[in-house]
Order: sequence, then structure tokens, then C-alpha cells
Amino acid sequence: MMLFGKIPQQLCGFKKLPWSCDCRNFWGWLNAVFNKVDYERIKDVGPDRAASEWLLRCGAMVRYHGQEKWQKDYNHLPTGPLDKYKIQAIDATDSCIMRIGFDHLETSSICC
Repeated sequence: MMLFGKIPQQLCGFKKLPWSCDCRNFWGWLNAVFNKVDYERIKDVGPDRAASEWLLRCGAMVRYHGQEKWQKDYNHLPTGPLDKYKIQAIDATDSCIMRIGFDHLETSSICC
């Protein structure tokens, strides 16, 4: 208990933590990393799968042709043949998708 007793007391005196940085810069950088287009991944798994991964990673939802259920969880992306799941709709409400990631959609079925 005494081991950490002085540290919180010392930190209470700071208005801003000395090692903290502007949070907007950090989140902007992180969003840019999530939106970066990986053209090798598009070649490997196909445009719809790569676009789905990007959208879900950024907090959006995806619905595929022939399915009524929205895909929300990156970890539960459907498996199977790469051309089986074509994107029908995207709900990007409150997501962090950015213009720099739109190349994911260039060759996906959503643009057709």
C-alpha cells in the first residue's frame, strides 16, 4: 500500500501529466493507421473481404447480399470462398473511416 502512496499524491499536483500529449494527435494518427489501404491484402483476400475488414476495424457495420443481419464484429467475419460474401450495404455511423481508406471500396461490389 505504501509503495504507491507517494506517486498518486505527486501526480495530483500536476494540471497536465508531464508525459501526456495532445489526445487528438494520437487518435488522428491511430485512425490514419486503421484507414491505411493494404493493396497486398486486397490481392490476397479479395476486395470485398478487405473492405469488410477495414470497415469493421474502423467501427462500421457491413451487410452482405442475401443476408439481413449486419456484420458488426471483426472477429466473426464469415469464412469460406472469397467471392461468396459481397457487400450490399455499409452503416458507417460513428465510425472512424476516413477518405484515405476509400480505395478499399474502389474494386468492391459496393461500387457496382
